Amino acid sequence: MAQGTADYFEPLMDALGQAGVRHSPAELHGVVCGLLSTGSGRHDAEVLGVLGAHAELGGQWPAEVSASLLALRDLAAEGFAGESMELVLLLPDDGEELGQRVAALAQWCEGFLVGFGTGSAGLKDSELPAGLQEALSDLAAISQVGLPEENSDDEEEMFAQISEHTRMAALMVFTEMVMARDQSKAPGTTTPPPVTH
Repeated sequence: MAQGTADYFEPLMDALGQAGVRHSPAELHGVVCGLLSTGSGRHDAEVLGVLGAHAELGGQWPAEVSASLLALRDLAAEGFAGESMELVLLLPDDGEELGQRVAALAQWCEGFLVGFGTGSAGLKDSELPAGLQEALSDLAAISQVGLPEENSDDEEEMFAQISEHTRMAALMVFTEMVMARDQSKAPGTTTPPPVTH
């Protein structure tokens, strides 16, 4: 896993469990990225509120969890906005069982679609560019992927390819939704608004 999110998965999973949240860190990170891909999720209260509603959290996030979620949001925002496409998916470490990583990738995609749907509420599918619709369709398909029957090198290679395809699909959604919108509003300006705390 690329540096940046690698240290978050296990501690966040433990903290979520202590808070009574059954959703995985991967799914919540997907929700965050889905929000960001629409230009939303840049205000702390907004992103924590959406995540709390999704996780059916009865109250506020524990301080430790909210700090981790906002840090991950900041990393994702940097990943989306960077010219080198450095978005990193929050998934279990490469040393974990392949089945666990595949399940987490599916959960990430499911979360992304939730976040995108929340941030783009009011937009009809027919109003979206064809490339964006295709990317969302791919993410929906990956969210339903079955678990591997074995931990073979071929399965590992396929997982790596699907993970990278997922990452690029998310970047495609961001580019179509946010960058195109920014360019239409201010020619030559492609930087999304700053994250506010």
